[in-house]
Amino acid sequence: MVAMMVGSLVVACSSSDGADDEAGGSPASAECTQDRVGGEATLGMGTPVSALDPVKNLGTGINGGTEAIALYDTLVRYDPENDEYVPVVAKSLEPDADFTEWTLELREEVTFGNGDPLTAEVVKESFARHQDPANRSSVQREAMAVTEMEVVDPLTLVFHLDKTWARFPFLLAGLPGMITSPAVVEEQGEDFNTDPTGGGVGPYELDRYAPGEELVLKAKDDWWGGPVCIETLRFVSANGTQPTYDAFRNGDTQLAFMRGPEVIAQAKEDGVEGVSTLDNSGYVLLFNHESGPTADPLVRQAVAAALDPEVVNERALGGQGLTTTALIHEDSVLYNGDKGTQPDSARAADLVEQAKANGWDGHLDMPCQANEENNNICLAIKAQAEAAGMTVTIEPKQVTEYIEEVQINHNFEIASWGLPLSDADPSVRLSAAIGTGGGLNVGGYADPDMDAAIAALREAPDLAARQAALTDIQTVWNETLPAAVYGANENFVAIDDSLHGIEQSQYALLYFDKAYIDS
Repeated sequence: MVAMMVGSLVVACSSSDGADDEAGGSPASAECTQDRVGGEATLGMGTPVSALDPVKNLGTGINGGTEAIALYDTLVRYDPENDEYVPVVAKSLEPDADFTEWTLELREEVTFGNGDPLTAEVVKESFARHQDPANRSSVQREAMAVTEMEVVDPLTLVFHLDKTWARFPFLLAGLPGMITSPAVVEEQGEDFNTDPTGGGVGPYELDRYAPGEELVLKAKDDWWGGPVCIETLRFVSANGTQPTYDAFRNGDTQLAFMRGPEVIAQAKEDGVEGVSTLDNSGYVLLFNHESGPTADPLVRQAVAAALDPEVVNERALGGQGLTTTALIHEDSVLYNGDKGTQPDSARAADLVEQAKANGWDGHLDMPCQANEENNNICLAIKAQAEAAGMTVTIEPKQVTEYIEEVQINHNFEIASWGLPLSDADPSVRLSAAIGTGGGLNVGGYADPDMDAAIAALREAPDLAARQAALTDIQTVWNETLPAAVYGANENFVAIDDSLHGIEQSQYALLYFDKAYIDS
């Protein structure tokens, strides 16, 4: 009954259970077996993977999470079709009555690439890396919900939480669930981020890593989980969704991660098969709250009032986007009718005049990714802002430079970004992105009412409570504007007919443990 209510209880079962939602059109019984071993798959990803260490990785399908899973696997996996968490590396994960203690039981046979066994003590040390502020993990704030990790025996670990978290498995299906070997981390030091060989329990090891170019992984020949069918995974990235799709259509890749609405619509019209997930708040315009003109609430309000999602959709996304100003899109299971701030060009112009009267010169700097899709978005935003009396300077940057400027250096005034918020548990990304001190809080936003509302969402035991907490979050959002939402986003992963057995998780993460290629 509890499992049905919260959709998060993990029960003991074999790692092959729940395989009926495998991508590639294969039946539930079709997965990697010894007679299917062989082949190479080239995968077109959204952006180049920038970090191989889970404490530095962003953990989403578009930002290196899938690549990391191939190296480390996760303790559990989110099954989006059944809205539940199933074991992967773990044997089981079960809560107490009030969801403040979660007991993890490990499989006996799991080993790292260097041969060391996976133990409860190792999981404890690996998880603690995400709690260490020196590592700047993107989920450091959420990891601090664990106040104690109690090693019961070599294969059993109890997570003691600071308060109720009904969807705690969400964390172990992400970065903190990607367990790293303490011995290899210590041996490699800073080099672990670029060469984690031997440091993961996943089915693959590093073969070649050329940042910004490609990542090549080789299958382990003695993986604890059984045979690994696809012998080589090659992750590459193109500059934008259209080139990514073109490479797939031309046969240069067998999988393509796509986020651009116009190109996704074309792929579906072309009859391409694949899997989709929804990112609530997938399109947002970030504000710098720490310095510059957008530290002024009047300027943020002016930009938000000037920004009409429908205009951006028509000018930049071919009219195919999922437009909204609300945090949660109407297609989400979490949608409760909440509204975001509404576009109002007259109000925007009036707010600009008020801000100028306070000394602002009306100018905003906006870094922009140098590809057609993002350039068109930036131009649409610029046009609307300037129609309200602002002046916007667009600064084109390559994707790696763009991420560095926004995410690492926080060197922006406004910047097109994405949260994104998963239906599985939006509290995690909200906390990381706008919670006080959150690991992905690149805008420096802080508000105690927002922190309290996010905490309430984390504790919500059922769908109605989650929706109510999201209503409170939307109310504070509209008042303080951490960013301006202008759309949700669909992640579409195009998969060649020859690929089978790929499993999906939260944030469009993919697993290749059971995948194989038709001969």
